[in-house]
Amino acid sequence: MNYSADKTKYFFGTRRDDDATIYMDSPKWSCDWYWGFGYLGNKHEHYHLESYQNKDVFFKKENGEYFHGTINRNKNIFDCLREDYNLCAPLRDDKNLWNFCELVKTAYTLKEAAEVLGRGGSHITSNTCSEAIKNEKEVKRINEIVLPAIFQQIENILKGE
Repeated sequence: MNYSADKTKYFFGTRRDDDATIYMDSPKWSCDWYWGFGYLGNKHEHYHLESYQNKDVFFKKENGEYFHGTINRNKNIFDCLREDYNLCAPLRDDKNLWNFCELVKTAYTLKEAAEVLGRGGSHITSNTCSEAIKNEKEVKRINEIVLPAIFQQIENILKGE
């Protein structure tokens, strides 16, 4: 594909809950058909930026035991990232963070669109309109031109450019 990151990962920030250092993996063309994108973590954990609205919580039962759960927050990505992380220097700037959030959400939307256009449906069952949906030319444009341009802009933000 037409994108190759300068580095394999970028410092994203430290998580406020436990001060864990978190990195964002650079986008990578995977399995010869999709972009791997939005992976966060460190050597001990791996999760996805796409799940920013989910928040892990631990509940204490009456017997004193704890159990893990996830709550879904009704907040936008900008607010969730500000709440959850002490972000890297470039993302502390509101303009950069808003731009980053816009690019990330757009990349996820286009990534899914390319998958639907390539398969001819949402992959729940056979889509009776699959031939009308399929558009290999648009899949190629999204994967080879549009997403690489977005990924380059995200990388520029994370590099502080």
